[in-house]
Order: sequence, then C-alpha cells, then structure tokens
Amino acid sequence: MRDVTAQPFEALLLMHGGAVAGFVYLIVRIVRNRAGRRRVTHLCDAVFVLTGAALFAGYLFLANYGTVRGFLSAAFAFGFAAVYGLFAPLFARMTQKIRKK
Repeated sequence: MRDVTAQPFEALLLMHGGAVAGFVYLIVRIVRNRAGRRRVTHLCDAVFVLTGAALFAGYLFLANYGTVRGFLSAAFAFGFAAVYGLFAPLFARMTQKIRKK
C-alpha cells in the first residue's frame, strides 16, 4: 500500500486530466453546434465519451497505476467543471461569431 503523501499529487494530476477533458468537450461542442445534423451530434458525443474515458484511464494510470478512488474521480470531475464553468461563455461567443460568418 502506498503512503498518503502522494495523494495530493494524484488529485492534482486528475484535476489536470479533467481540465483537458473540459477543453476537449468545449472544442467538440463548437463542432457540434456548427453542424446542426443529428448524425454529427451523435458522432461528437461518441468522440467526447471515448476521449474522456481514455483521458480518465490514462491519468488514473499515471497517478496511481489505475486504482479507482472516490477522491480521484471527484478531482477529475472538479477539473472538468472548473474549465467548463470558466471557459464556456468564451467558447459560446466564439461559436456565435463562427455562425454569423
């Protein structure tokens, strides 16, 4: 069993993974909103889910060799929510400008 001193590092690493997943979601959201077709929406959703799962698994493996813990899942979700909350309005304005062109 590993000692507790590595847990803050693991949490920060998973927060970074959540932030990366948040940026991926915002970029996929631009493509999704730009193309109003249903198939593109489903394809973008599938791309995000697969990318998010791969990011979570990869960062979890980097942090503690793949052991799923509640606080690490919460750290990943917190990183995602922080990026989404901070940058969603900016990306929404970008999407509106793209639509006008």
